[in-house]
Amino acid sequence: MQCSESAMVQRNWFEEVQSYYWIHNIIHLHPEMNFWLIRRESNGQLTWMELNLETERIQPFHFEIFYGREADRDRYYHQFMEQAVREQRMIVGNLHGFCDLFYPIKADPENRTFLHVGQFTTLPPSWESLCDSWRSISGREPASANPDFLRFVKMALKLPIIRDDVLVGLEKFLGLYDEFLTRGDLTAEHHKTVNRVRRDIFVKNWPNLDWVNSAVSSEKFRLTPWYHEGNLAPWMKEEMKIDRLPTTVMALMPRHPPDEEKDTVEMMVKNFSLQRELIRHCFAMKHTAANHLGDYGVFFITSADPKKSAAASRAELRDRARQMQEFARQHGVQSVVGIGSTVAPGESLAQSHQDAVHSLHLCVQLEKDILFYDEKFGEESEVVNYAEVNAANIALSDAFERAVPDSIRVASDSYVRQVLVYSGERLEVVRSHFLATLFRLIAGVQKRHSINPQAVDQLADELGGKLEHARSVSDLIEGFKEVLSRLSFYASRALEGPKSIRLAASLQFLQDNFAEQLRLPDVAKKAGFSVPAFSRIFRQATGTSFLAYLRNIRVQHAKMLLRTTNLPTAQIAISCGFQSPHHLIRSFKKVSGQTPGEYRRWAKARQSKGESVT
Repeated sequence: MQCSESAMVQRNWFEEVQSYYWIHNIIHLHPEMNFWLIRRESNGQLTWMELNLETERIQPFHFEIFYGREADRDRYYHQFMEQAVREQRMIVGNLHGFCDLFYPIKADPENRTFLHVGQFTTLPPSWESLCDSWRSISGREPASANPDFLRFVKMALKLPIIRDDVLVGLEKFLGLYDEFLTRGDLTAEHHKTVNRVRRDIFVKNWPNLDWVNSAVSSEKFRLTPWYHEGNLAPWMKEEMKIDRLPTTVMALMPRHPPDEEKDTVEMMVKNFSLQRELIRHCFAMKHTAANHLGDYGVFFITSADPKKSAAASRAELRDRARQMQEFARQHGVQSVVGIGSTVAPGESLAQSHQDAVHSLHLCVQLEKDILFYDEKFGEESEVVNYAEVNAANIALSDAFERAVPDSIRVASDSYVRQVLVYSGERLEVVRSHFLATLFRLIAGVQKRHSINPQAVDQLADELGGKLEHARSVSDLIEGFKEVLSRLSFYASRALEGPKSIRLAASLQFLQDNFAEQLRLPDVAKKAGFSVPAFSRIFRQATGTSFLAYLRNIRVQHAKMLLRTTNLPTAQIAISCGFQSPHHLIRSFKKVSGQTPGEYRRWAKARQSKGESVT
C-alpha cells in the first residue's frame, strides 16, 4: 500500500510539472505575442511584470510613445480593464488598429490585477489598414520614402494574427494560467485541459514556426529539432505538421511583371499576404512545413517518398513545386521556385536552404519557373572567360545609358549569370565584380544628371554596404538585384531619380547639422531646388513639412539629453538648435504632449524602476 501511495504522489507531482511545461510552451514558443501581468496601483499608475517579453522587438506602442500618443494608450488600458472587471471575463481592446487582451485575475479581491496579452491584429493587415493606423498614430501621411513609415509597416507585418478560434483558446488558457499563478498547483484534470487547448486549438490554428527555422539554421552549434530522438517525435509531427524527416528545402518568390508600377512598400504588404496564405496552405500537407523567406518569399522543408528511385523522387519534388506555384497563381501571383540539394534524413537542412535560395534567384537569370540546384547552368556551365564578363558589363552600362527598364533587366540577368559562371560562385570574387559594376553605374548616372558629389558618395556608401555585408552568394544576388532596381529608378527618370538622391543627402544633412540655425531657402539651395519644389518633394518623401521634420529631430535629441544628463533646459535648447528655452518648450510639447520638465521627471521615474525609456 505504501508503494502504491508513493507512486501516486510521484505521478501527481510529475503531472504538475508537465502542466507547467505546457503553459511554459504556450507563452514562450510564441515570442511574437507578449504576455504581461499588470497591476493598477492606488494612484492610478500601472506596474508591469513581463512574462515572456522580447524587449528588443518594436511594437505599436513604441510608435505611439514616439509620436506623443502615450496618454491615449493609458486611457485605453484603464477603459478596457474597467470593462473586464465589470464583466469578469476576457476583453479584447483595439487602439489605432492593434489589439490587446485584458483578463481579470479572479483571486484579486480588489480587482486591480490583470493578465495582458498583446499586441496583435484580428485580420490580416492590408495596405489601407496600415495606412490608416499610421495616420492615426503619427498624424502624417504614409510615404514609402519615409524610413519611419517603412519600419512601421515591417513591424506591423510581424505581429500575430489572432482569429476568433484562437481567441477562444486564449481565454481558456488564461483562465488556467490565472489558476496556476494564484493557486500554485494544477490537478491532473488541469493538465489534460492545458494539453487539449494546446493540441486542439493552438497547434491547429496558431502553430509555432520556430521549429521550421531551427531545421534550416546555418549555426553549426545549433542542433536540429530531431537530433536527440533520431526521428520525428509525436510533438514534432504536431508542431511542424510533417510525418517524416524532411530532406529538401524549396524556396518560392513572386515574379512580378517588369512593367508593373507599384509602390515598394505596398508590394511588401502584397507579398506578405501571399506568404501567409502559402504557410497556411502547408498546414494541410503531410510532408511539408513552411516559413517566411525575408519579406518577399516562402521556404518549405519537405521530402519525397523514401521508397522511390532518385528520378521518381525528383519528379515528386518538381510536382510539389508546381502545386505551390498553382496555389500562388490562384491568388493572382506568378512565381518561381528554387529546389535545394537533398540530404540524408535527419541531417541539417542548412546547405539545402542556401542552395534553394540561390537557385531561386538564378531562376530569374535563367528565365526558368522551377530550378533544381544541380541543374543551374545545364550544358552552358563549362567556361566563361573575362572578355565575356566584360562584354556583359558593357551591355549593362549601355542599358543604363538608354534608361529603358526592360533592357536593364535583361542585361542585368545576363551579367549576373556570366559572373556566377566565371567566378565559380566564389563569394569574394562575385562581390568584387558586383561592387566594381555598381560604382561604374553610379558614376554614369552622376555624369548624365550632374548630381552633387556629396549625394553620390552617400548613395554609393548606402548601396555598396548592401553588397559588402552579404554573407552568401545568394545574399549577394539578392542585394545586387535591389541595388540595380534603385539605380534603374534613378537612371530611367530624368528628374525624379536625381531629385531623390539629392533629397536623401538633404535628410542626412539635417540629421548631422540640426543644432545649426537652418533656414528652408538655404537647405533647398544647397540641394539644388527652388523652395516650392523642395517643399513639395520633401513632403512627398517624408509625409511632413521641412519645419516639422527638423523640429522632430531636435526634440528627439532633446529627449536624449533630458534623460541622460542633468543639463538645464536653457543649455539643452542651445545644444539642439532651438532659439530659446521657450521655443524648446513649445516645440517639445507639440511633438510629445509633455513639457521638457514633465518628460524628464517621467523618464527618471521609469528608469528608477528599470523600465526602458524612449
